Amino acid sequence: MAFFAVKTIDLREFRGIRELEKPITLGSFNVLVGRNNAGKSAVLEALYLLSKPFRGYLTKPYGKDIYEFISAMHGVSSALVYGHEGKASITYSFRNKVESNFERLVVDGITRNDVRVSVSGMSIVLDTKGVIEVRVDGNGVVPDFESFKDFLGSVGVDSETNELCLYIPNNTNAYNAIAGFVLEDEVWSWIEKRGLHRRVVRDLVEPSVSDKFTEVTIRRDRLCLRKEVREDIGPLYVDVNSIGEGVKRAVLAYLAIEYLNPRIVLWDDIEVAAHPSLLESMLRWLSESKRQVVLATHSIDVLYSLTQIRPRDARVIVLSKSSEDIVSHKEMDLARLSDYLDGGVDIRKLVEGFSS
Repeated sequence: MAFFAVKTIDLREFRGIRELEKPITLGSFNVLVGRNNAGKSAVLEALYLLSKPFRGYLTKPYGKDIYEFISAMHGVSSALVYGHEGKASITYSFRNKVESNFERLVVDGITRNDVRVSVSGMSIVLDTKGVIEVRVDGNGVVPDFESFKDFLGSVGVDSETNELCLYIPNNTNAYNAIAGFVLEDEVWSWIEKRGLHRRVVRDLVEPSVSDKFTEVTIRRDRLCLRKEVREDIGPLYVDVNSIGEGVKRAVLAYLAIEYLNPRIVLWDDIEVAAHPSLLESMLRWLSESKRQVVLATHSIDVLYSLTQIRPRDARVIVLSKSSEDIVSHKEMDLARLSDYLDGGVDIRKLVEGFSS
């Protein structure tokens, strides 16, 4: 099965963005940079809606539908629509066409059953209460989530166990929900059976801390790291909440991503509380996964690490918003990023007037 990825995304009247000056073209590994309120989180949330664009269907690991989840973070149910009234639209094109059967597809107002089409993109139109329409580019309207599942299956996603996209916001409640999710018996048994409780230590924790930890485990219904000490003392079990916020977030995200196996990882403010060594380990792990990655950051350490790790098909996307809430962007490859950093130029300060 071909690597599934979003090629372009275009937004109209979505969140704080009145429109994009032009669609954003995504690579395999993408880092969004821009000032506060430039639209970075809005782009991540718009991509997340592609996972389950119908109301009432719960996403893992959060146990909420996407509209409820995003609205809760912004404190108002109409937060997904610009100005809190009217309609928003999101248009996606895909890197490769997806051959998909649909149980039902509405074409020119007529419902057709068992339709097979070649899908090169989709669009979502929504109002303040949620989705109005999910359209398959030129082929008709998907009437319900049961039919949308056919598309998910065509890209290798089982909607009962996996997610097309996983969004990790910079939100304490979200990380708490992830912690509760990985502690579920079925999830933790899967994690242990595949050795992820040890791999997460090897991939992320060992390179970034001086203590000798060997695995993540559960003790007294809490997630702990096993710490090896002298033989006469025996191992200690350190609550992840005591090991540092950065390590805690990294461990939880790693376990959730590896378990849910999303095709697209969306991560806002990945650098929060992470030491540069931990951050580099996180970026290296993500770059080696067979997933499309879209990160948002304010951190110069993320940019420096990119030039060292050099993920495949990577780009930095610099966002800038006008006083009319129109978002423009410029793309930068790693060679150009390296030139700027080597010259002592902080591209985070080049948002306005950034030349192509």
